[in-house]
Amino acid sequence: MSWLVRRGNPRPTAVSMAANGQPAAAAATIDDLPEILLLDIFLRLPSLSDLVRAACTCLPWRNLVTNFPPFRRQFIDLHPAPLLGLFFDTPFQAVPGIPAFAPARRNDPELVAAILSGDFFLTALQARDGPEANWSFLDACGGYLLLIKEDEVLLLLLNPLARWCERFFDLSDSRIFDDDDDDREGDRQLLYAGLICDDENPASFGIFCLAAHGEFRLRAAVFFSFLGMGGDWFLSPWLDVPHHPNPHPEGDEDDEGDEDDDGDEGDLVLESGMRVGNFIYWLYQNRAYVVVLDPNPNNPRLFVEMIPPLLNLEGFHSSILGQINGDKMCIAYSNGFNIGFMLRQEDGLDAGAWANSRVFNLTDQVRRKLGYLPQNGLKIAAMRGSIVYFTTSQMFHPLEATCWFACLCLESRRLEWLFPRTYNGLFQPYHHSSWSTFLLPENERFYPFI
Repeated sequence: MSWLVRRGNPRPTAVSMAANGQPAAAAATIDDLPEILLLDIFLRLPSLSDLVRAACTCLPWRNLVTNFPPFRRQFIDLHPAPLLGLFFDTPFQAVPGIPAFAPARRNDPELVAAILSGDFFLTALQARDGPEANWSFLDACGGYLLLIKEDEVLLLLLNPLARWCERFFDLSDSRIFDDDDDDREGDRQLLYAGLICDDENPASFGIFCLAAHGEFRLRAAVFFSFLGMGGDWFLSPWLDVPHHPNPHPEGDEDDEGDEDDDGDEGDLVLESGMRVGNFIYWLYQNRAYVVVLDPNPNNPRLFVEMIPPLLNLEGFHSSILGQINGDKMCIAYSNGFNIGFMLRQEDGLDAGAWANSRVFNLTDQVRRKLGYLPQNGLKIAAMRGSIVYFTTSQMFHPLEATCWFACLCLESRRLEWLFPRTYNGLFQPYHHSSWSTFLLPENERFYPFI
């Protein structure tokens, strides 16, 4: 009986004989398989960590995985980056603090091991600043976390999975606030910053910033690690916008995106900054306009687009801009205990218009989980890819009311209840990186924190 073994492993010393008295054929090894079959086997491994362990078996296997880019894309598409947990911002900005982490899947031993080996308590910040550490998060993407020091324009990029990885960016040196229009009234300040990550290369990242001068003037700055960590920020021209962007985001953030918000409907929803394809979008409160950033480092630019009036979300509890099915722009919304999404038509007579695509009724699932139906329905808080994160209560809900955090995949319809927790601050889903630097070819490796 032949068996499948790796070359170099011990083999039986006795020579087996066939029935005709001739020496039996050599045992087949896994090295005899064509490369295309090996890659197909690797695609069927359960997780990225299993693929890394398989690539460690021998140099030919590692070279096979690292030097075939289409396989990388296929594996990432079949194995979405797992959710590790949620980072919650400090509930009171006036009180020093740092974001708190809540693990999501406590029964998965591999994800628990990743959390235990990392620095999810952000002890590096506490060691640096002591008890007066006061940082708020801005974005989480590709395994990175982007924070800002309160009352300063100092950004911090770190990777909680790798304890020693951190990088500071002082935006006062970026010239983002320089403006030739010195006569314009109003303060110059940073409105928002976020991350641009390459899911095929965890060592590559970009940072984009949105600044304001006064009430109706915006500018963007972008930074990319592949251009060198000592490189410059690339600035867009100043853009005069039709409505003021609300340069005071510390207002009532819980009502952002609601039609019944008492604030100015011209306000820009800063936390709506979402990358769709190669662009970043910020939605206005009245959903009549979006501010769009093209982060091309050769020519970064901001512009404003109108949203067709056919898009009517009046009365909907919350909504968020995102993407689904690759790079298709969508708007996910909640209405009572329904979560649905609209897609923008790309061609035909209705090109540019929005059409309702699918609605999920979660009434029964919510009643079974909580034992009752909350008064205010579901609240969408974040979106990553095709996954919508929502809560069963408003932010700063009464403490006696249970708030569950959950996520719904708009493509597979899979609903996952994460955990109950007090909802007392904004949060960001934190996912593991989609690929490993160990599986990158040498020409794509660089170390962003050196």
